[in-house]
Amino acid sequence: MCVTRAVSTIGLLMSACLSSPALGAEPPPAQEATLPPPQLAVEVGGTLSPMRHPATEVPTLRSRVKTVNARSGAARLSGGLHFNLLRGSERSDWWWTNGIDWYLAGGDVQVLALRPGLEKRFSLTRHVTLGVSAFGSAAEVSLPTGQIGQVQPGEPGYTPIGGNNFYEGRMRKWAFGAGGLAAIQVKLSRYVHARVHGGYARYFEQADGLQPTPDAAAFTVSLDGPFAGALLGLDL
Repeated sequence: MCVTRAVSTIGLLMSACLSSPALGAEPPPAQEATLPPPQLAVEVGGTLSPMRHPATEVPTLRSRVKTVNARSGAARLSGGLHFNLLRGSERSDWWWTNGIDWYLAGGDVQVLALRPGLEKRFSLTRHVTLGVSAFGSAAEVSLPTGQIGQVQPGEPGYTPIGGNNFYEGRMRKWAFGAGGLAAIQVKLSRYVHARVHGGYARYFEQADGLQPTPDAAAFTVSLDGPFAGALLGLDL
């Protein structure tokens, strides 16, 4: 009996010793790979915003003048190139934003606006982020003058053979302001996101004193007010 018990004890000890390395060799529970945060984002989309000016007459090439109706709002093509300020770290909640807006108001009154700013992002869920930002804004407003210019040899854009070296002259005014916006960003995949935003812009220096013809009254193009839009982005 003693021999039997000893053999059983030795067998149990050997089984425990053999099983311990096997247990230790088991891989740890699988964990989701931690991907580096995006360092750059490119966005494009559309925005509805105010664009107010009274009716006026502008010179054209085909006739003496053309009437431009009064306007209270306009759609704009919006885009952006944004940079992660904490590059190389595991955080991605501070971004430098560079927005650009082209107001789709026709070829008479043209507006191009730039919106550099700083955005703070808060993670609401794994795929949803709230962004709050402040930005400055510089907008160029231009009107046709009815005059035709020509690109001379040696100037940028000159084409010696078969090129259209003529261009329409335009008067330009700048408006400067600032504003803020809030945005909800939804991560659709590793590299793609959708974004909806809304905000308000206030211009401290308006694009005023525009007088397209000597007989037309000078008027102002105002871009103050709330705006809202949606964009699709690519994260790199």
